Amino acid sequence: MKVLKTVLLAGVLPLLLGACQKKSEGGAPPAKDIGAQVGDVVSDTDALREANGAANPVVRAAGDCDAVKAALPEANRRLDAVAGSVRTVTGRTSLEAIRKRVNTIAETCP
Repeated sequence: MKVLKTVLLAGVLPLLLGACQKKSEGGAPPAKDIGAQVGDVVSDTDALREANGAANPVVRAAGDCDAVKAALPEANRRLDAVAGSVRTVTGRTSLEAIRKRVNTIAETCP
């Protein structure tokens, strides 16, 4: 399992770093060095792990509207807290996808 995580990280990290680079007008180099970018990706990985943990009770309860309604306020509170620590565009996009999944489940309950 650890080898799989290492392989995935080695394959995904360069893609995330490429997506995270901020390019200014005129094709100037990115504003952050590689160390800062790696720090942002690592931070976002931790934040998105927490966001998934916040969404899980709602996702697991998708068939039970009473459970969804009970879990929804805490999930939204935790997702809002995580939003403040996301540093990259890719991380914000992923967080919004998690939030959309939670909202879609909530909308199915009257």
